[in-house]
This record gives sequence, C-alpha cells and structure tokens, in this order.
Amino acid sequence: MTTDTASSSTLLEKIAHHLAGPGIWYGPSGEKVTGEAVAAHLQAAAALMEREGWDPQLYTRESRRSLYYALDSTRDDGQGDEDTERVAERVVEAVLTAATGAPYVRYEAWNHHATRTLAEVLQVCQAAASVARHYGPGPATTSPQIEPGQNR
Repeated sequence: MTTDTASSSTLLEKIAHHLAGPGIWYGPSGEKVTGEAVAAHLQAAAALMEREGWDPQLYTRESRRSLYYALDSTRDDGQGDEDTERVAERVVEAVLTAATGAPYVRYEAWNHHATRTLAEVLQVCQAAASVARHYGPGPATTSPQIEPGQNR
C-alpha cells in the first residue's frame, strides 16, 4: 500500500467516497460510532496480532488467528464493542477497495490470501485507523435539556 503523494490524495478521495454513505458510521445497535472509537478498536486488534505473531501465512482460517478474530477478541476484551467492530470492518474494506482498485474487497478473504503477510495486515489496520480518525464522526454533542414546563 505504499503510494506517492499524487496517488495518495486520489486514494484518500476514493476512501472518502466509500465512507460517505449515510449508514457507514452506525453500528448494529443503531448508535453512531466515532472515528476515534473505531481507530482505537483497529489499533488494539493490530497490537494483539503483532504481539502474538498472528501471521496469516502461518495460520489457517480455522486457527482463529486472523484479522476477523483479532477484531472480535478486542471486543471481548472490552476495548471496543460490536458497533465499533462492525464499523471497523467497513473502514478496512473501504481502504482495501480503494487501494486495490477492485469494485469490492471482503477483508476476510483478503486476509486469508496465500501471499498475505502480517506486515501487510498491520499496515492496513494502521491505515484504516488513520482514515477513521480523519473521516469518522467526532463525539456527539447534546443540546441542553428542557425541564418540564420550561420554555426555550
């Protein structure tokens, strides 16, 4: 995924386009997820894979040592939730789709490709975390509550 500056801006434009859909940043609970929360989930998953040496060339799908299971384990460890996990998957797929030029890339299939390396998986996780921080929504702001009988 190494690119020069001109193609980097084109790549970022493609990623931004993929992440512009109205439902992209909502988890299965219906709650909007912040870019920072998604980035933290991705970084925790990458740290787990790196720490434990989850190299895709060494492990089969059945080993439960892949990006899918790293995202899942991170959720189980309390470093994210199902919402951040599902949105992180969408962000990773947007990064991969833009980087490969394919019409769609399923991140699990990409992870399990015979030539995939741990370094490539970690690089994609870091790129997706950076994209989530840059393009994801910030914290929700709330309006002041109106007490019963109070006028604005």
